[in-house]
Amino acid sequence: MYTCNINRKYWYSVPVSDIHDVLSGAPHIPALLLVGKDESGLDRTSQAYRAIRRQIIDLTLRPGSSFTETSLAQQWQISKTPVREALARLRRDGLVSALPRAGYLVSSITLQDTDDLCGLRSLLAAEAAAAAARNGVSAAALERLEILSKISSDYVAGETELDDWLPVGIEFEAVMAHFSGNNRLVKALVDVLDELERVLRMVLMIAPDVASPPGELQAIFQSLRDRDEDGARVSMQARCERVRRDVLQVLTKSASVSRANIEIPLS
Repeated sequence: MYTCNINRKYWYSVPVSDIHDVLSGAPHIPALLLVGKDESGLDRTSQAYRAIRRQIIDLTLRPGSSFTETSLAQQWQISKTPVREALARLRRDGLVSALPRAGYLVSSITLQDTDDLCGLRSLLAAEAAAAAARNGVSAAALERLEILSKISSDYVAGETELDDWLPVGIEFEAVMAHFSGNNRLVKALVDVLDELERVLRMVLMIAPDVASPPGELQAIFQSLRDRDEDGARVSMQARCERVRRDVLQVLTKSASVSRANIEIPLS
């Protein structure tokens, strides 16, 4: 039984599996859903990569902040070599950049990049939903998706903790994507969801009352259950585009954006 304390009337009253049981052995799982999982089978570089990436995603390492290999090695009590190798991977992910002789810089969150990220998520998730509906979703996964969709309808803006509800939407999309039948699509969408988590955490620091409309995930679940390919694509795309509008609206009104200098466009 899943032990997270999300809306207990669902999580504790129904004996259900979590994503790790429904998708046992799946190679692509969102970072948020790996928190607290056993890492004994990972090498030191993979452990360092996962730990640093998690700190970037959950904003412990804030956008635009700098750090050094030494500071991270001391924090995690490991040698610099796995940290350096992990940071090379994070540079390829676009989450950090190297500063000549001065360490590393956490990538900033910008309006343009956020719009691009949300647009990519919309394309990937809509097609993943359509493919999953076409291929069919297992009974165990449908059970999980139904419960996740019901949980999302019970959120109360400003009252439900971020770390209680944020995993629900991410898990829903990840489970769904694994039934698309396209491993590259799954990996691409999971990578986008990891980056989007960082943006959503920033958004909810600025505007804690932002919330999903009731029934949004239930509409997607029903299309998946009914194997309605067009319905799954449309309902997932509607969700993604709604998130895109909400996110950009909040970020546009943030203090850092409102105080930014407006440059004269080059002719």
